[in-house]
Amino acid sequence: MSKSLKTKIRSRLWIWTASAIPAAAALALISTTAHAADLTAAASSYKDTCAKCHGPAGKGDGPKAADLKDKDGKVIACGDLSDCAKMSKVTDDDIFKELKEGGAAVGKSKFMTAYGDAMEDDEIKAMVAYVRTLCKK
Repeated sequence: MSKSLKTKIRSRLWIWTASAIPAAAALALISTTAHAADLTAAASSYKDTCAKCHGPAGKGDGPKAADLKDKDGKVIACGDLSDCAKMSKVTDDDIFKELKEGGAAVGKSKFMTAYGDAMEDDEIKAMVAYVRTLCKK
């Protein structure tokens, strides 16, 4: 390959790369902003719905947690979403399915409400991301 051809190829590659970098940066910025907005909305939804049982920090100590009782009247422990050891064993898909279909659908508590009719899939995915923030190492 001639030196002139190599120079032309490098020049064109540089032009393409230089024009692609701002576009990629803009997409990353949009994605980050959208993600932050999704997490903010999910935090608000969590506070309004989930915190009643799971508590504000996800420890399972919400004001309604003591009302969750089995048929014998024994209090059922509400899931501790801040327990990093437990949560590390649960996949995002598992959490998504439990939020969408409810606890009974995944072999957990019947008290865990299904939100599939109340939330869009994107909102449930944002809630999964928010729940992950409750585990602080």
